[in-house]
Amino acid sequence: MRRARIGLMFSLLFVPQAWAQTYPAMEGYLGYSHYNNEYGSDRHNSPGVEFNYGYNFARNLQLLADVGAQFHNTDIIWTNGKKAEADCYQFLFGPELKIRNRSKLTPFARSLAGAALRSYAVPSGHWVCTGFPSTCYQTSFSVARESGFAWSVGGGLDWQLQRGISLRLVQFDWIRTNLSRDNKNFSPLQGSLPILSGWQSNYRFSVGISFQFGEKGFAGK
Repeated sequence: MRRARIGLMFSLLFVPQAWAQTYPAMEGYLGYSHYNNEYGSDRHNSPGVEFNYGYNFARNLQLLADVGAQFHNTDIIWTNGKKAEADCYQFLFGPELKIRNRSKLTPFARSLAGAALRSYAVPSGHWVCTGFPSTCYQTSFSVARESGFAWSVGGGLDWQLQRGISLRLVQFDWIRTNLSRDNKNFSPLQGSLPILSGWQSNYRFSVGISFQFGEKGFAGK
């Protein structure tokens, strides 16, 4: 009886601690992205997608590569009478802190740096049909691009649905960009491009699914 009690106490004290030392080797994320970006004195909301992939160097430290892409129509009318679409991209890298615990909720915080790109695409008015059954799409061309350094700080919360799969309840990133335009002579018929001077403040929200792969750490017996 005494041995049984000692065994039970050992299990309560030490087995959970050993279990808690395990963590995924790698993690990936795919989700919907909503980007509120600065256009000079104006702002635009752009829907899109976000993907990131991370390698866990330690239980609470991950090296992350993050890619975001968002798209929206503008009021800028090109010389062919078509409205331009603004396509935004973010390519960020850096550390992410994971606060892993025994609950199903995993908060995280990160600080990333990299590059941002904004491209203005105008429909050409020419349609191309290919494949069977026939699929038709309108071609487009780029009239100006903006690129530059970007950095961000943010965080979020994951909820584990089952082993290897989590729901990202919320993710928020404040992204600062310093963009410059490659086409200084871009002059549409109507509307105007943002005046690029200094840094732009942008806000990105995301929800989606996170996947965990492999296992590291001490699992215990």
